[in-house]
Amino acid sequence: MTTADLRVVMIVANDVTNDSRVRKEAAALAETGAEVTVLGVSASGLPSREMLDGALIVRVAVPFALREERKRSRTARRNWRPPMVGYKHRTSYVARSERIQAELKELKADSGHAIARAKAGQGNPLKFKAGVGTRLLRRARWKAAERASWVRKGVGNKADAPFKFSWRAYDGVLHRLPWPAPWRKLHPEALDLEVAFGDLIDRLEPDVVHAHDMHVIGVATRAAGRAKLRGRTLKVVYDAHEYVAGLSMYGARTRRSIAAWANHEREYIGDVDRVVTVSPAIATRLQAEHKLKLKPTVVMNTPNPADVSVEVADIRSRIGLASDVPLLVYSGGVTRARGVHTAVQALVDLPDVHLAVVCVPGVATDAVRALQSQAIELGVDNRLHCLEPVKPDEVVAFLRTADVGLIPILRYPSHEMALPNKLFEYAFAGLPVVVSDMPSMKEFVDRTRIGEVFTAENTADLAAKVRTVLADLDSYRERVADPVYQQEVSWSGQAANLRTLYGELTGRQLEIVRPGGPVEKKRPHLLIGPVNSAGQAWLWATAVEREVPNVKVESLTTGSGTFDFKVHRTGTYKQYRTDLRWQLELTSYALREVTHVLFEAGRPMFGQLRGQMWTTDVPILEQAGIKHGVLFHGSEIRDPALHRARYRYSPFRNPEDELTQRLQSGNDNMRRHLQGYDGPVYVTTPDLLEFVENGIWIPLAVDVEGFASNRPVLEREVPVVLHAPSASALKGSAYVDPVLTDLDARGLITYQRVQGVPHAELAEMVKDADIVVDQMLLGSYGVFACEAMAAGRVTVGHIADPVRDLLPTDLPIAEATPDDLSEVIERLVAERDSARKIADAGPGYVRDLHDGHRSVEVLLPFLKNELGPRLGAETEAGGE
Repeated sequence: MTTADLRVVMIVANDVTNDSRVRKEAAALAETGAEVTVLGVSASGLPSREMLDGALIVRVAVPFALREERKRSRTARRNWRPPMVGYKHRTSYVARSERIQAELKELKADSGHAIARAKAGQGNPLKFKAGVGTRLLRRARWKAAERASWVRKGVGNKADAPFKFSWRAYDGVLHRLPWPAPWRKLHPEALDLEVAFGDLIDRLEPDVVHAHDMHVIGVATRAAGRAKLRGRTLKVVYDAHEYVAGLSMYGARTRRSIAAWANHEREYIGDVDRVVTVSPAIATRLQAEHKLKLKPTVVMNTPNPADVSVEVADIRSRIGLASDVPLLVYSGGVTRARGVHTAVQALVDLPDVHLAVVCVPGVATDAVRALQSQAIELGVDNRLHCLEPVKPDEVVAFLRTADVGLIPILRYPSHEMALPNKLFEYAFAGLPVVVSDMPSMKEFVDRTRIGEVFTAENTADLAAKVRTVLADLDSYRERVADPVYQQEVSWSGQAANLRTLYGELTGRQLEIVRPGGPVEKKRPHLLIGPVNSAGQAWLWATAVEREVPNVKVESLTTGSGTFDFKVHRTGTYKQYRTDLRWQLELTSYALREVTHVLFEAGRPMFGQLRGQMWTTDVPILEQAGIKHGVLFHGSEIRDPALHRARYRYSPFRNPEDELTQRLQSGNDNMRRHLQGYDGPVYVTTPDLLEFVENGIWIPLAVDVEGFASNRPVLEREVPVVLHAPSASALKGSAYVDPVLTDLDARGLITYQRVQGVPHAELAEMVKDADIVVDQMLLGSYGVFACEAMAAGRVTVGHIADPVRDLLPTDLPIAEATPDDLSEVIERLVAERDSARKIADAGPGYVRDLHDGHRSVEVLLPFLKNELGPRLGAETEAGGE
């Protein structure tokens, strides 16, 4: 089995965009020709797909129903109060108060009306007195309710304090306990991820599933278990991004929460095939704690050298700081455990130094606001710069104009064993470092001498070490720039470690077959689909490649293949609708290879769920820089109501007809999607220009030579008349059949009525006929009429005058309507010389307008941006 056959699915509980480790590892495997799919969680809540460095990123919308239910039930328990003791929600008290006030106002209104009637001498005096009594009772009731509501609120407020205190105390004790910590109860999101990813993994049938971080290790191992039930072997790689049991605590990440994640990892780590982690210390600890047979492979999260040359504004330019002002930088997550507050405090002892904090995930967080407040209190806020993060592949280039990189993390078990990726990002940016004395980092910095180490949380020591580095900056920079050190921390070596592990795991030699980074598309490549209606996509494709050899064009069909038209790529209806593996393979291929896409009939290209249109795929293509347009063949965009108003013989004359209603509904939906769509819109028949604003007519294409026939026309005493409708209701067969059947019965013609035969068989019937009747109702002509004309047959149909006026030359189709079809056929049979002239003009007309070269001319502007001047030159050469 070759590397190209290797299918890898990576799973991660984030949206992948800012996870440089996931992206780099996916690219490292994709470079070997392996098919890599990364399943992540959509941050926007909307599913999406994109190609990144040769790997297909699939973001899944995960509702996290189990996690939200836990939150709801937990809140409900904490909101419980004994009956009639307060209100669970303030809104309940407000609503009750408003109801009482409304009732009292209504009571006053009733009193006013009653008194007015009494003064006017209207009504019964006894009834008035009875009403007074009733209203007094009502007032007493609602006043009592008002008082009761006020009392209940007061009692509730008094009782609320001990309830809330009790729950805080309970939670405060419980979350300090590492046992019991059942992960299924505390972290049901791990099962939400199973629901989101499990079925997708099963359907993709990978050879290896690579679980990034502890959140998804269970998802991966369970997928391997299900694969065994199907007789398949699915290898599992667990990528431990951190030492889970020693994670830093902040916010909701309590000791109990961390213990639960550690229990989750412990339950499944024994079932994985290989473990990968980020530092030697964590590898040693994991092997000892979990009694792993093989020591985890270390793949440090070092930068890709290609990121250094990325063109991006530098950090000094962003904050407007002169080059001679000392600048410290911290880049990464901002939480209390990261120790950035220590660096802010140190600014007091570094009066000439500025600190830039590149905040992940962003500046608008409580932790960042706390840093800013601290800086104001210390009077150093003018030297603290909090910045929004840049893209992962821009970090190194962005940092390059700072002087010193800081890693002031606090003492937690996971930190003590970590070699953070920012350590290596600083190195490639050319920055010496000042780091806290975590054992793994201390050993690394002391060995390489690329910076200094300070005692964690010791502000004075941090300031002293910064002064040491700034005093001898050139020497530290020289050591950072040492080629030996640069090679040690280069991603290429780490990627090689990962590929070696995969080679051992799968029994194959993994070698780079394509360089990393975005795939360069060598030449324009157009994909037309997913319909290939009447073989048109295939014929346009061959015409473009014939006229412009530099362009590659492919057609795609996802239909039944009943008519056996030629096509480049196929998929079954089931694959198109439900086969995720087929859909993602096509998506990956298109994003990697294709430069232009034409959607046929408004359908999406990469699979279709109920109600989806081509606009579903537009964001994917635009993100990949792929140009797109939409192409309509007929009924999907021919508005029945408008057609009924403009065409006398319209098949949509009855608005209540089931077919008419169905087509109208589809048209209305199609037009809603067309609103705001800014790609080119093509139509295949001239009449459709009436129904599509700013539509572009792309003439139908016919294999002229394939339909050429030397069989004589109207030489037989009883000519053969052929009618082969693709859709009887739209073609007017209800009018054609009785007329031609009658003429056949009278011995004037031999009527051939066919439908649903393979295209090759139909082509022979066309070439053998004398007269071909196309359609009587639509007012235009289509593929079948073009084929009949190409075969030199007498072609009959109803072509409305506005359509004929749009054509560049006279159309050799004998005009007939439901009212005069019989007379037209009889005249053609009787006046054979005139009929033969119509037939003889057919091949020339089709060769001029429908052999494909006119279609290519229409498509050239769509393709031209990719081809540039070279396209124009080749087109002229082709024309000669």
